[in-house]
Amino acid sequence: RKFDASDEAVVSTQSTGVLVKSSNKLASCMISSEQHNPYSVVPVEQSIKTDKHQEVSEMAKDPKERELNDPIPARTRIFSLEFLVYFIIAFCGYCYVFHLALQRSEDYNESDEKHHELKQGWIPWRKFDASDSQYTTWRTFFPLIFVGLGIFAVVSNLVKNITHNSTSARISYYVIVNFIFIFFMHGYSSIFIISIALMNYFIAHKFGSSQIMPVLTWIANLLILWMSYWHNGFKFETIFENLGLDNYTSVAHYLDHHSGLLDWGVYFKVSMLRFISYNMDYHWMLLDRPVPSLKNRTAYFIAQEKHHPKSSYGLSNFLAYVFYVPLYIAGPIVSFNAFTAQVHNPQQTYSLKQLFTLLVRTLTVLLGFEIWLHYIYSYFFNESDIWKTFSGPEVAVTGYLVLNFMYTKFLLIWRFFRLAALFDGVEAPENMNRCVNNNYTFTGFWRSWHGSFNMWTVRYMYIPLGGKATQTYTIWIIFFFIGLWHELLMSWIAWALLNCVFFSLEILVMKFFYSHKMSWLRHKWYWRHIVGVAGSLNVFLLMIANLAILHGFEDSFLFIQKAFLSEDGLRTFVAATVWLFTGVMFMQEIRDSERRSNEIKKF
Repeated sequence: RKFDASDEAVVSTQSTGVLVKSSNKLASCMISSEQHNPYSVVPVEQSIKTDKHQEVSEMAKDPKERELNDPIPARTRIFSLEFLVYFIIAFCGYCYVFHLALQRSEDYNESDEKHHELKQGWIPWRKFDASDSQYTTWRTFFPLIFVGLGIFAVVSNLVKNITHNSTSARISYYVIVNFIFIFFMHGYSSIFIISIALMNYFIAHKFGSSQIMPVLTWIANLLILWMSYWHNGFKFETIFENLGLDNYTSVAHYLDHHSGLLDWGVYFKVSMLRFISYNMDYHWMLLDRPVPSLKNRTAYFIAQEKHHPKSSYGLSNFLAYVFYVPLYIAGPIVSFNAFTAQVHNPQQTYSLKQLFTLLVRTLTVLLGFEIWLHYIYSYFFNESDIWKTFSGPEVAVTGYLVLNFMYTKFLLIWRFFRLAALFDGVEAPENMNRCVNNNYTFTGFWRSWHGSFNMWTVRYMYIPLGGKATQTYTIWIIFFFIGLWHELLMSWIAWALLNCVFFSLEILVMKFFYSHKMSWLRHKWYWRHIVGVAGSLNVFLLMIANLAILHGFEDSFLFIQKAFLSEDGLRTFVAATVWLFTGVMFMQEIRDSERRSNEIKKF
């Protein structure tokens, strides 16, 4: 038989093994030598115990599987007359959106009325929208973050080179720098986060393979999380009073007033996910939990799923992982197994040239975002409730641009931290896999928005709770956990409830239309137009569900009323539906292009 070598692969068969250089960016190596490496992330077929019931798919039936059942057009339709019409409609729609936004923003830029959220910007004669405290804080500390992470990565690479890639030296460097960083960020309050970390380590090693260990881990961390919400963070003064140490209140007062730059309780939320990851990965290693098939999987997935030797779960590795500087503040979230594997075998997915290209692109996005905030004040309108005085089209446009603001803000924050880790040799999952304007299902949206958190919930919640067999029920548990994990507020409960309801409806509709008996419809020429109409309506639900974070229950209904049920609401709804329909048609064409090039996104 002849061998198909059309995949730009170099195949060299030797007595010692096979060298495969794959174009899908998975690491290359000699199989014979790597099979004995417990930290290997090479996708080879090997005798790993695999559970046939192990589910690695996400919330609903994989769109990848659905698309493979649909006919793939032989060539793109982008240059057809049909898509020319779609392009004209989409272009005119965007012109209208930005016209309304710029016009309204200009009124407040020229106004003499004082709004503390609008500050003088670095562009002459333009005010800057500083109404989002999270981005404003990150923006203020960006020079320090940029330089600090750059120095961290450079020194880390020097340590690797000087010690000839010594893993123990690298771990020691991480632990030392981590403690310096934690104390700098949280001052004496770092005692709290370090104590909680050691408590989790104790639970993991005290109860090990016992079935009570996961229960204790979850209960302990959830209690700390919600106690922190309830008491607005732990304070030394309160603790000393409860312990009857009234004579030491001056000491407690001193400790509280030297609590560093950032509140430790806010960043405990991300640390909590790492604590759970470590404990569960250690627990599953002791149980020798079956590993899902690793064939044709990405290097990160293999690193995450493979168990490591017991010695890799020691205290130094634990402290290096949970306080890892580049990912400590905001993530992305990396599992303990994946982190440890990459300490031994640094990532090879991106070359140094590609990393600098990504850095330049991210800096370009930052510049564009800064210009946006000088000319479009949509988030200010939303936060100050000025949107309630707008007309129907203006309310709809404000809601749409607010979601784009949130997407770009998080993309910048997460991507800079991820880049720092990549320069250090640690690959974290990309949190923003697709543009926010390139999703028309809840399933696809939540796989591409905060993607690392999605992977975490799948591995540590969705699969342990039953996977596909119980997904109708487990999505309620997962969404309410995510909502309350973010903040103990009614707006997040509203967000969780709306997402659960709409997600459940989507699953039911998907199961019906992607069943075998409906395959005839999916092969009709007008099937993609049906998807376009359904997708455009689904985008409305996506917007409403996610704006609930800002609006809560009451204002979510007011948003719907003002945007689509007011005097000019019907016209707004029809125009927006047509515009979104053209967008969904382009989204489908993008996915068809990915399928033709064999680059179907897992998200």
